[in-house]
Amino acid sequence: MKCLLLYASFGDGHVQVARALSEALTRDLGAEVRAVDTFRQTNEALARMNERIFEWSTRYAPALYGWSYDWTRDLSIRHPLWAALARFSRRAAWRAIRDFEPDVIVQLFPDHALAKLPPGRRPLVAVVLTDFAVHSRWVHPNADLVIAPTHDAAAHVRRLRPDVRVVVGGIPVRDQFRRCALPRRADARRIVMLTGGRGVFPQYEEVLERLVSHFPDHVIEVMCGRNSRMFEGVRAFAQRSGHTSIHPIGFTDDVASHLQQADFVLAKAGGVTIAECLASGTPMVFYKPLPGQERENARCIEKLGAGRIAASLTDLDRLFAAWSPDFQRSLQARATELGRPGAASWVAACLARAWGNRPAVTREAMDAAPLVVQERG
Repeated sequence: MKCLLLYASFGDGHVQVARALSEALTRDLGAEVRAVDTFRQTNEALARMNERIFEWSTRYAPALYGWSYDWTRDLSIRHPLWAALARFSRRAAWRAIRDFEPDVIVQLFPDHALAKLPPGRRPLVAVVLTDFAVHSRWVHPNADLVIAPTHDAAAHVRRLRPDVRVVVGGIPVRDQFRRCALPRRADARRIVMLTGGRGVFPQYEEVLERLVSHFPDHVIEVMCGRNSRMFEGVRAFAQRSGHTSIHPIGFTDDVASHLQQADFVLAKAGGVTIAECLASGTPMVFYKPLPGQERENARCIEKLGAGRIAASLTDLDRLFAAWSPDFQRSLQARATELGRPGAASWVAACLARAWGNRPAVTREAMDAAPLVVQERG
């Protein structure tokens, strides 16, 4: 089976999903895989400018970004806007299809580049959602299969396109969340603050003050990503305030071992970050989630019972003051129930089944994430 993965470099999440799924397809199925950043390979200069605009708007003008997300969220999947935006990625997508001649194409980023396909043999076109909230840009008329993270997300996809086949299978995460699964230590007393690859977190000093105040016996790890300024800022804050329990951590690929031992995580509400927390059985607190998909992701997880949202420092104080071992255990139980550490292998096996030739699938791939598959009729 030849599988083409299409992704984009708007944040680290889509890149991580592409790597996780590529590894599973190669390891479990012996598939030939090619991953393409369609935006950068169509026009690299323009794509990098758009990435910077995305980073700038989410950091400095989140309300504007949130407005644009809300305005377009439920547009028709045939809206002209999606065809216009597809011009930024279609050339590279079509070139990859012609050169690679894939049996299966998997979209890992919301885009309508494949709403039209080049002439020739038609591959299976699948969409793997990497957010828990569904935006209409994820769904286009040529998708044969959509793999959603939750039943609520699947229902939203069906509202946008009632005739598409949808299965519930989780968001592919790195194999370290399955391979390195560690039993949670009862005395771990660890809290992790995840700031994303860019190292961005609102009012992090004020949040740290409240963590130390409400959880004085806990070690607090601040994962600063690639933001060296935040790393130095957290270290200086810990030294200045005398809070020796605060430890900044620079960019690392070893995320699982930190999340698996945390009582809870203060997290940015990116879809992949949430999937990794759930795969670790670790509940989440979302502080001032960004308008747009992060806010909607956070609302989805709060509704599912694996996390809580705090919209202000007052809300955060109130939440921490009411925190109890029983409350924490209930959140952990729900996170564990929702977690899919083997989702990459499960998605790979699902793609193989959907593809007509059905090559041999290993039992490890089929049993990696025992999910309930919910298909349309």
